[in-house]
Amino acid sequence: MWHPLYTIKYLAAKEKANMSLMKLSTRNSISSSLRIFQTSRFLSYVADDERVYASSSIIHPTATVHPNAILGQGVSIGPFCSISSSAKLGNGCRLYPGSHVFGNTELGDSCTLMTGAVVGDDCPGCTVIGSNNTIGYHAVIGVKCQDLKYKPEDECYLEVGHNNDIREHTSIHRSSKSTDRTVIGDGNLIMGACHIAHDCKIGSNNIFANNTLLAGHVEVEDYVHTAGATVIHQFCHLGSFSFLGGGSVVGFSSNLKVLNQSFLYREMIVALRTSIKCKAKSKKINVIYF
Repeated sequence: MWHPLYTIKYLAAKEKANMSLMKLSTRNSISSSLRIFQTSRFLSYVADDERVYASSSIIHPTATVHPNAILGQGVSIGPFCSISSSAKLGNGCRLYPGSHVFGNTELGDSCTLMTGAVVGDDCPGCTVIGSNNTIGYHAVIGVKCQDLKYKPEDECYLEVGHNNDIREHTSIHRSSKSTDRTVIGDGNLIMGACHIAHDCKIGSNNIFANNTLLAGHVEVEDYVHTAGATVIHQFCHLGSFSFLGGGSVVGFSSNLKVLNQSFLYREMIVALRTSIKCKAKSKKINVIYF
């Protein structure tokens, strides 16, 4: 026999179940709305001729992406990254946390910016990076040069080819004037802490070991190897298949050559050593110079 108490318990259980379903539905609705908001907040578009279509990019909520930035398909932008209004990122680009794209900068397909990497500058001109390039940790690529003849109102340019591996703390500067360009070819390995100054022309398949320093207007052809701490004077030219040993200095200044061979024996240093020697004699201290 059905007892009235059973009816009351049944209705109470049904009401409780309905309330649980309503709460779950509301929670899912809010969660879905939040995801839509986060997606639409950072949604960018890619223009292809007359077609405009939404990209399927993954953008962390803490990243700052300007609404006018153009993103390709499958772009991944990590926490605390920033993308400027004039930036263009190709398909499959990946920006690790804390990397930045400034100014009028274009990245080709499948480029990777490691943590702390900076590409581009807000100065006039542009930085164009080809496809499948890796920019290492805290590397600075495509910023204005360190040449005194550069004028802030002049446009300056950097063009980088494809398949380059640019390692950590490397710096590559734009040209010093609008009539020139800094150019990097394809397939180069540029190791940590290298510097390529304004208006340099670098070919393809070169290997620059750590701390290789190229001054302005240097030209390097293809398949050149430099060992660590190599210094190239401005306006020098390295032919294809050149090999430079560690610590080499290439230049056409005889003073620089003499300076290296004489181990910094300048008048000021000699005077300093003489002064130290006199003080040491007065205190009866033996001094050893290196």
